[in-house]
Amino acid sequence: MAKAKTALPILGCSALAALLAAPAARAEWRFVPGVDLRETYTDNVNQAPAGQAHGSFVSTLTPGFTLTDDTPRVQFRMTFAQHLYLYSGERRDGNDRANRELNANLKARLVSDVLFLDATAAITQRAASAFGPQVSNSTYSNANQNEIRTYRVSPYLREAFGTLAQGELRYSHDRLSTDSTGLGQSDADTLSAFLASGPSFRKIGWNLAGSRQVISDTLAAKSTISTYNATLRYLMSDQFNMSVNGGYDKYDYNALGGATQGASWSGGFQWTPSSRTSVQANAGHRFYGPSYMLSIQHRSRGTVWNISYDDSVTNTRSQFILPSAVNTAALLDHLFATSMPDPVARAAAIQAYIAATGLPASLPNAINYFSNRYQLQKQFMASTAIELAHSSAVINVFRTQREALSNVNVDSNLLGSQNSALNDNTDQTGINASLNYKLGPRTQSTLSATAYRIKSVTTGRVDNNRQLSFFLTRQFAQKLSGIAEVRRIRGTSFGTDARPYTENAVAVGLAMKF
Repeated sequence: MAKAKTALPILGCSALAALLAAPAARAEWRFVPGVDLRETYTDNVNQAPAGQAHGSFVSTLTPGFTLTDDTPRVQFRMTFAQHLYLYSGERRDGNDRANRELNANLKARLVSDVLFLDATAAITQRAASAFGPQVSNSTYSNANQNEIRTYRVSPYLREAFGTLAQGELRYSHDRLSTDSTGLGQSDADTLSAFLASGPSFRKIGWNLAGSRQVISDTLAAKSTISTYNATLRYLMSDQFNMSVNGGYDKYDYNALGGATQGASWSGGFQWTPSSRTSVQANAGHRFYGPSYMLSIQHRSRGTVWNISYDDSVTNTRSQFILPSAVNTAALLDHLFATSMPDPVARAAAIQAYIAATGLPASLPNAINYFSNRYQLQKQFMASTAIELAHSSAVINVFRTQREALSNVNVDSNLLGSQNSALNDNTDQTGINASLNYKLGPRTQSTLSATAYRIKSVTTGRVDNNRQLSFFLTRQFAQKLSGIAEVRRIRGTSFGTDARPYTENAVAVGLAMKF
C-alpha cells in the first residue's frame, strides 16, 4: 500500500525553478481547481482469486488542480489529484484509503539563447512486479502496487560557434524513491556534452557526444555509466543521408558474466521524402552484441503512424525517470496539426479530448517492474491514431524482452527466495486499443481494450491480463461533465500458484472545474 508521504521535495524543485524563471518571462499563470466524485460497484474489490473475492461499493472523491504558464520563455504545466476512497463494508487487504498522482513539466529559457532549464516531477502508482495484478481503472486496488516518486532538474548551456558548430553542455540531477522496501532510493548525477557541425557543412556533417552518470543507491552499490560517440553523416540529397558512428561504452555494475564495456559502431540512413514521412535505421555492434535501431513516422490528413525498435542496457530507475511510453498528447498533436494549426488551441483541445474519451496520459507498453539490476532491453512498438468525421481510434502494440545482466542478490528483498529467478529473462507482448464515437455534440462513447502476455523465460511462468471497458461521457455545462463506465478485468494473482481472478465493475461519476 502506498503510504502518505509529503510531496514537497518533488513539488518544490519544479515550482522553485518555475518561479526563478517567471519574473523575466512575464508569467501568465492559470490555476484551475476541480473535483471528481465517482461511485463504483465491483464484485472483486481486492482483485483476489475465486473464493476470496469480495464485492463492495466504493465512493471516490478526487480533488485536484491544474497549474499552467505558457510564455515565450517559460512553459510549465502541473496536474495533481488526490484520490480518497470509502468502502461500503470492511476495507480489505489490497485496498487503499488514499493515493495520489502528480505530473509536472517545466521548460525555461533563463538567459536568452544561452542558458536553459528542464525540470520534471511525478508521483504515480506502478506495478511492483510484471507478474500479478497490474495498474488498471480499479485505482482503489493496491494489489501489486506501490507509489513511485521521481524528479529531475537539468540546466544546460547552448552556444553557436558562428556557422561552424553548435554545442550543448548539460548537467542533470534526478531522484527516484518509493514505499517499497525492496527498491532502493537512488540519486543520479549526469554530465553530458554535445558538439555538432553547423550550416557551413553542407554535404558532410558530424557530431561528438559524451556523458558520464554516477548513480548512488541505498540497496545496490554505487555505479557509473560512461558513453562516448562520434558520428559522420553524408548528405546524398535533401531527402536522404547516410551515417557511420563509432564510440565506447563503459558500465560499472556487478555483472553475472561477460563484458560490461567495449567499443561500439553502427551504420545507417535517414530518409525524409516529405514533411509528413521520416524513416531512420541503424545497425551495428555494442559490447553486448548486435545492436539495431528503427524509427518510422508518417502523418496523413487523418492518421498518424509510429513504428520503432531499439536495444539498450537500462534499469528500472531510468525507465521511471525518462519513460519510453508513447505520449498520448504528442501522438494526438501530430494528428490534429493539420486541422488545428494554432499550437495553444490545439493543446487545449487535446487535453479536453483525452479527458472526454478516458484515454491515459501515455499508451500502455511494457511493464516496468521493480528491480535493482541492470538489464538488456530489446523493445518494438507500433502506434497509430486515426480521426474520422464522428469517430477516432488510438492503437498501440509492443513487444519487450529483458535479460538481467547484474547480480540477483540486490533483488532479494523484492522477490524472495521462491521467486528469485522470475525476472532473470522476461518476454512481454501487448496491445491497447481505444475506439471513440461521437453520439452528439456533448456526448461520446469509448470502447477500450487492453491485453498483456508476460513470460518468465527462466521459470516458464506465463501471465495473461485482459481489461475491457466501455465509457459514456456527457458534457452538461462548460465546467461540468459526467461519466458512466462498465468494465471487466481478468488477470493473475502474484502468488507462486498464479491463480486467475476476474473483476466486473460499473461506475458513474461527475467532474467539476472551478
